[in-house]
Amino acid sequence: MDKIKIEFEFSLESEVRRVMETISNLQWFRKNNYKVLLPNNLNVNETTSDLIIRMVGSEFDTKYFEEAEVAIRKSWEGNNVFINKINKKMIGSFLLEKVKVILTRYGTQGSYVIPDLLIINISNIPPQFLIKTVIHESLHLMIESLIKKYSVDHWVKERIVDSIMNLEYESRFKMQPVPEYVLVVDTIFKESYPDILSIIEKSASIKPPRI
Repeated sequence: MDKIKIEFEFSLESEVRRVMETISNLQWFRKNNYKVLLPNNLNVNETTSDLIIRMVGSEFDTKYFEEAEVAIRKSWEGNNVFINKINKKMIGSFLLEKVKVILTRYGTQGSYVIPDLLIINISNIPPQFLIKTVIHESLHLMIESLIKKYSVDHWVKERIVDSIMNLEYESRFKMQPVPEYVLVVDTIFKESYPDILSIIEKSASIKPPRI
């Protein structure tokens, strides 16, 4: 059976990088109502690289990352064949052969960088539930090239990924709230899935209402 390989990374250096990237994107996160985690007592308006390194270092403990890796590996093994099946089922999707997971305690809950990088926040989530974020971000990797090609709106993209998870996992995972203009995606998805190329083409025109 075909499987998607998974590997992990966590380090003080990657944590510092995550904090710096989060600070640089803070305005966008706040505008879109994303909660982000940063080191305790860090003042984003009065910070330096040296200060970030010291504060991240004071909170860095490998045991949290090791526990998360063990839990994700176990869940991934149980889900791997099914995730690969979804990937191959979706017409037009990028076929994943492997994913590299950077574990972090900062930033948003999860993010991704094509072609195969996932960044998963392990804070405030029991290790056995982290697999939801891993699957969600993996689905993003599968469709991101099409999302960029057709300049699909951020929340429309999120609704498409949530819809895939909701259908394939039979509503096991809660869908995130989205602005009302995005809900037209539901009809498009129902009519066209698993033709992900068609869904994205049809969804490209869905944009926030002008105020």
